[in-house]
Amino acid sequence: MKKLAALLTCLVVLVLIGGSASAGSSGTNLPGGAALTVSIDSPETSNEFLIAEGSDTRDVTISGTASVGQGLPNATMVYVLDVSGSTSSGGGTGCSPILQCEQNFLNNLNTAVVSTGSVANVGIVVFADSAAAADMSGDASDQLLVAPGADSNVSTVVNSAFATTVSGGTGGVTQFTLRQVGEFTNFGAALQSALTVLGASTDDVKRVVFMSDGLSNVGDINVFNAAVAQLDALGVQVDSIAVGAGSSCAGGDTGTLAAMAVGGGSCTEVADPGTLPNIIPGLVEPWLDGLTLEVDGAPVASTFTTSQPLPVKGAASVDYETTAPGLAPGDHTLCVTAAGHDTIGTATVTQCETVHLYKLTLAPAAATNELGSPPQTHTVNATLLGPTTGLAPVEDRTVDFSILSGPNAGTTGSALTDATGVAPFEYTAASGPAGLGTDVMEACITLSDPLGETGCVQATKIWQDTTPPVASCVPTVNPGGKQIPVAPGKGGKGQNQDGFYQLLAIDAVWPAEGIQVYVTDTGSGTVFGPFPVGTNIKYTQAPGAMPFMEPMDGAVAWHIVGTGDARLTAVDGSGNISTGVMCLVPPPPQ
Repeated sequence: MKKLAALLTCLVVLVLIGGSASAGSSGTNLPGGAALTVSIDSPETSNEFLIAEGSDTRDVTISGTASVGQGLPNATMVYVLDVSGSTSSGGGTGCSPILQCEQNFLNNLNTAVVSTGSVANVGIVVFADSAAAADMSGDASDQLLVAPGADSNVSTVVNSAFATTVSGGTGGVTQFTLRQVGEFTNFGAALQSALTVLGASTDDVKRVVFMSDGLSNVGDINVFNAAVAQLDALGVQVDSIAVGAGSSCAGGDTGTLAAMAVGGGSCTEVADPGTLPNIIPGLVEPWLDGLTLEVDGAPVASTFTTSQPLPVKGAASVDYETTAPGLAPGDHTLCVTAAGHDTIGTATVTQCETVHLYKLTLAPAAATNELGSPPQTHTVNATLLGPTTGLAPVEDRTVDFSILSGPNAGTTGSALTDATGVAPFEYTAASGPAGLGTDVMEACITLSDPLGETGCVQATKIWQDTTPPVASCVPTVNPGGKQIPVAPGKGGKGQNQDGFYQLLAIDAVWPAEGIQVYVTDTGSGTVFGPFPVGTNIKYTQAPGAMPFMEPMDGAVAWHIVGTGDARLTAVDGSGNISTGVMCLVPPPPQ
């Protein structure tokens, strides 16, 4: 039951780890096995961003996490422990005998393995005349491998190791199953047992840490050489340690510590067995070195703000934030790369997200038109700049229009963008003086992405009146209102003999009540008025007289006396002055 429970727990952990990497994260392993990961938490692929009005580009903030030694490691490490007779004596600084120094070292090494997240599985081999793979668990059958931090199993096995004694006892381990391996020193047998343990591993990275306080003195050199060749062919890194003054990297009759250091490993001589823990950083030390940004495949000089300074030693996780600057409308692929190294080599891992940038424009941005008559219309085109193909094109986006202020305030509408991102809006201007002024119109769009960004742009339309009115001087009734005098020849001479005229004017914008008319004596330049449109006057031409105006009774409002002919002009409410028209009358007979 214990074995079944452990297996089920392992399967659950693997499922959780395998499913924990979202679309926003990527992972790899350093050459030594520690996990190296990087995520982009924001933005996510397909996020849409609007560029603000007045700008052609936008900066996009990128945030996420990078870690080393916190994912699933991909390495197995086998600790090979010398329990030959010589390890039962001697010692080093702070430890005695040598076996205790070795045990201290392995316990500290395993603690480092756990804390740095470098190794997924650990096995232990003890050797003397022969060698044996330790049983790493209390389950019913032998377990050659165990997670380095699993229930203190590793330290239990390490601390149960014992050495050959002067009384003739044989070295080995007692936990979790008794193993006895003799008295002398056989490197070949130890490496064969290490290969057996490694064979139980499915991890890609396999390592051996091998220690001995002496030189090989039993065994077959051919067995040793064959084991070394097999380890090298499998790509196993072997780091060997010569412990104390009685050992060396080069000495031995049936194999040397130096010869077994294959796969990029090395042999280290440690004269004082008590200082063995000092070499641990050279064996397991993963680092997260730095972060870089690429936009659309090109490196970008970008500053990363991190929750702790880089580089940082694993196991560690670092939150970061950086900026992708100056993104124009279109699709952009943002990639963050995490770089790391360990005692074996370097690695990088990259996570990319593709986002969409848009810019809303409104054209014409400003326009001026005569209000005129009949009522005028105005059209603006909102254009959504951005990707025209792919998963998030500019087509079929709703643009809402409204006139915020001006003579046509309150007018609204909406339209869908076409394949080029264009959405038109047309409205009819108010007529008459109320239609004069500046319309401030706005187009707004809300992106469909879950971020739902909304952006608006504005344009103006000036409705002006620069067209003058048209004045006319029309013969009218006499004061009694019963007769319109006719000039000789029915006006054929272009003169009104009696001088009765109605002062008229029309304008494309202003009604009659918004127009004023004036009469100018062309002889003296005297101006009379203003008069309302439709005013009836009698004009008398009296050369040499003093120009004047006096009221009349009846249908004719004013009698105007001038020295020359009368000229009529009209001024509308916008201040436009008409062309003058003549109100001709003959001078009195001589």
